[in-house]
Amino acid sequence: MPRVLSYTPSWLSRPSPGFDLFVSTKDSSSTPRTSRTHTNGTNKNNEYLGPWRTIARRGTEVFVVVDNQIRWSDLSMFKDDWESLRKQESKQAQENSQIGQSYRILEVSVSERIRQLSVSPNGQFLAIVTSHTVRVAILPFSSAFEENKGKPIKPKAHTLGPTTHVLSQSPLVSLLWHPCGVDGSCLVTVTAEAAVRLWELDRMNRWSFDEPSFALDLRKLQDAESQEDNIAPRRVNESRGFSADAGDMQIVSACFGGTGSPDESAWSAMTLWTVTNEGDVYALCPLLPSKWQPTATQLPSLSAAAVTRTAVQVSDDAMLEEADQSQKDQYEWLSEIDAQVPILVAREDHAAINDAVYNRPKTPGPVPRLQGPFQLTGGSLVDFLDVSDIYVIPPKMDTEELMLGEDDASEQGLQEETDGVSATVICFLTTDGRVYLFLDLEGVEGSWLPAKVPKPPLTMPEAQELILLEALETLDPADAADDEWPTFSQDPFSRYSFFTTHSQGIHFFSLSPWVSRLEEELQNSNTAGTDFRLKILRETVGTLRERILHLDHDRFSGMQDETPPSATACIALHDSDLGYFLLTATKNNTHPHAASLDLPKSALVKSEAAFDDYDTPYAYPESSSSPLFTTHIARSAYEPPSVFWNGSSLLSLTDKTAPAHRRRTLQQEVRLSPATLEVMTNAHRLVSGETQVVRTAAADLFNRCERMLQELEEQITRVKETLSLAEDLEQGDEDENDDGDEDGGPKGKGRLEDRVSKAKDRQTKLSERMKNLRRKVGKLGGRELSEREKEYIKELEQLERAVEKSEGDEDQAKSPRRKKGSAELYWRRYDEVREMSQELVERAGKVGAQRGDEQKKAEKDEWSIPNEVRRRKVEQVEGMLERESALVDAVQARLERLLVGGMI
Repeated sequence: MPRVLSYTPSWLSRPSPGFDLFVSTKDSSSTPRTSRTHTNGTNKNNEYLGPWRTIARRGTEVFVVVDNQIRWSDLSMFKDDWESLRKQESKQAQENSQIGQSYRILEVSVSERIRQLSVSPNGQFLAIVTSHTVRVAILPFSSAFEENKGKPIKPKAHTLGPTTHVLSQSPLVSLLWHPCGVDGSCLVTVTAEAAVRLWELDRMNRWSFDEPSFALDLRKLQDAESQEDNIAPRRVNESRGFSADAGDMQIVSACFGGTGSPDESAWSAMTLWTVTNEGDVYALCPLLPSKWQPTATQLPSLSAAAVTRTAVQVSDDAMLEEADQSQKDQYEWLSEIDAQVPILVAREDHAAINDAVYNRPKTPGPVPRLQGPFQLTGGSLVDFLDVSDIYVIPPKMDTEELMLGEDDASEQGLQEETDGVSATVICFLTTDGRVYLFLDLEGVEGSWLPAKVPKPPLTMPEAQELILLEALETLDPADAADDEWPTFSQDPFSRYSFFTTHSQGIHFFSLSPWVSRLEEELQNSNTAGTDFRLKILRETVGTLRERILHLDHDRFSGMQDETPPSATACIALHDSDLGYFLLTATKNNTHPHAASLDLPKSALVKSEAAFDDYDTPYAYPESSSSPLFTTHIARSAYEPPSVFWNGSSLLSLTDKTAPAHRRRTLQQEVRLSPATLEVMTNAHRLVSGETQVVRTAAADLFNRCERMLQELEEQITRVKETLSLAEDLEQGDEDENDDGDEDGGPKGKGRLEDRVSKAKDRQTKLSERMKNLRRKVGKLGGRELSEREKEYIKELEQLERAVEKSEGDEDQAKSPRRKKGSAELYWRRYDEVREMSQELVERAGKVGAQRGDEQKKAEKDEWSIPNEVRRRKVEQVEGMLERESALVDAVQARLERLLVGGMI
């Protein structure tokens, strides 16, 4: 569980320049009104209901929406500038340093209020999302921030789908970047009316922003029977028509099943998961652009699975017809990919690195089958789940299946993930702040619509089950806002942990305590009692949950002009300068909220292996004794209300309330009249309201000061307790040493210092040894030995020991009889090796002849293995034979040398 080291740092608090990045410069009356929403995405007051993701990042650079304009700055720059500013002694120097704007404004024409920001994986595009429209801006390089400081930047921007995403159409619910897009330039938009559109963006092609490369309607796709059916979404001014699923399939959120990581399942990054407002889950696999970029393990994993299932299918004649058709489609799909020659495309950020790009296969077709709705089972589920967001954790890659028949995984540079689970975990987040964890044991694989309507029609398979593991509360329903819309945020260290954001604060969740136990149960071959053990596992899941940030709404209850802060979706990042940093802002642009978290484990070793799972209650049980010394307790800094620095509205009262023909008389001498009485009454009403707000804020400050004194007394008490413990420890050591020290070593405090110095010396020696080992391993530059190579080394060592034993006795070694016995031993071993090699050659010939017969037979069979896969397997067998021949020749040469040495 991550420990909070500190809350909002000083370089993001008033009066630092970092604070100005998140604060509005306009009055509350000038805030842009909420845009109109015509269909799903509104409430009774016609206000927007949906995710607020107004903070996006590119490394340590952040893009924030304030006053409906996009501000761009760098968090690392804020921290460095503030630290250098505090070191300056002169007040005049500090004032001069604060002159100038600390951020740049990106001027992009957006008519409605911005709801979401999203940066592409390559950092080239910024998607600006309103309730219905999308603008895609081409981001400048980071070096452009220092050029012409103080002036706004006008990046080139395009409207995404100028005739598609408009106000008369369905509102947008999700905007995603495809994990398999070429150089991260593929965008997917999902609307509330279940329209999915895929955009392949190209900076040099304006047409790529006007029309999607692939589009489909999930409602039509659910009833489609073949690739010939019309599944295109409804266009502008097109009659809606009647559909029985119009009210049932209202999409509220969507996400991809993976991030394109090499250690996750191959189908995960191609699967689009969608969830409706009632909790119905659908999956679309595979959803690919016309040109896509696979990971290093994606295609080999799919090919290995296809070969394995082909063998199973040929030997099993009782398989279902639907499964046969699905597997046949996968074989055809993979065969076309294997036949392609990939296009090598250089990365724009790293020109020296080339990525392999493939075309989307044409067979069995571009349209995948809609899988779902999934059946939610287990536990106590309510009939209606008002879902607001979905988060899918992909299963880990099956290394054993990928390396089946190959060399060891270590030889190929692959390391099997030990802390993952080979099943998909699906997380729901409802509008009342409840998190549901579901488990998909069967998984989702590629499935397509047939080219034509089959006769007879295929029977639909049974709905897959999602097993409920746990339901966790994060928000009191009484504290939920009217426009409550909680969201998920990813953790930069582990995919089995995430953050949730709602109006009351931010929570952290970690699934690490039960992931390993679940994987052990899934990999256990003994099925006896599996249902009972899974039931016990569901009852004792124990997901870690902790509130990281809390937004205090109570102190705003008595302030009329102050609105309670409602947080937007947070972002979590890890940087060498910022550390493990969590950042969010408020919807009304009052102030930022941040937290610096402790790393999951020691980060001294700068590698991914150092970032393991967080500490769990199983590592530190509750029954363990309390720590000897009290650890640091982080406290949030005081955030003064804006009423302390906002100006009074009394000066502009006459311009707003007095009629035009009376304004001139108000500037003259005061006379007792009804008009003057009206002005004084209005002024008294205004001043009394403002002073009431100031009194409430001052009372809150006074209460906080009193609480600070109490906390200071508690800290002084803890310091005294710590000091007494240290003195007792030192006095105890002195008492023990007063009885007599035979070695004459140090006593009391000196003994403690001696132990500390020895520990430091030992740590220094260990560090030096580690550096030397790393240097030696780096010079070797080779991979670790495989099991076969280790066995061969053992055999050579046994042979060497046998030779040394035969030549150990000098007298016996000189006798001719001993020489003859040694020669017979060597020739006998050589004959055994030669017979073994001949046997292997004969077996290889038989296998080759048998494989030739099977190849002739397979050419007539429609379920034949692809030629590319067969050719690779034959090459592997030939390589193994050549290796065995080389080993036999080497052994023969060594035996001859040993024989000649023994004869001499």
